[in-house]
Amino acid sequence: MDLITTVLVIQYVLIFSLAFFVIKLYQHVRSLKSQPAITDKEEPTMPKEGLELGVAIPRKTYMSMGGESVNLYDGKSKIILFTMNNCNACKETYSAVKTFIASHPGLPVTLFLYAQDADEAEEMVNTNELADFQVVWADRALIDSYKVNRFPFAFYLSDEQVILNKSVTNYLHHFEQMMTQLPHVKPSAFNKSA
Repeated sequence: MDLITTVLVIQYVLIFSLAFFVIKLYQHVRSLKSQPAITDKEEPTMPKEGLELGVAIPRKTYMSMGGESVNLYDGKSKIILFTMNNCNACKETYSAVKTFIASHPGLPVTLFLYAQDADEAEEMVNTNELADFQVVWADRALIDSYKVNRFPFAFYLSDEQVILNKSVTNYLHHFEQMMTQLPHVKPSAFNKSA
């Protein structure tokens, strides 16, 4: 074979290879289009952190940063939110939860601030303008009692203070999803207590 024939053979091989690749790519794109699209109705991924769904939260009275007694067992559905000092994602969450509270005035939100001491928690309240919230300083023991090791983290509770849903809550839509997209739980799960 002379040089011209070799070059022509290589060109034809490259052209056929490219055509084969384009056909395979086209088939792959068509198969992707035929798959159902992901919708907002799909169940969000359930975090492993936190108390399990169906568990009643610990029956305990807390003291708010404002000096008031906080009893979560008040017969009302609510959200409890856990944040911590020096957490950038938590700072983003504060504006989201303020918007959420404004659009859901009948749903109480209790904020547990994890900090080294009450003074540090007080500084967080002032820095992040959280004085309008029901805020509780959370020490390590309180955080551990809810099995929270990721922040910001929230639980959506029933009237009986049973955990209906839980989520890492960075943005407003995380709070909305936690309320509207309840996961499927076996009925036996709702017979547990913390």
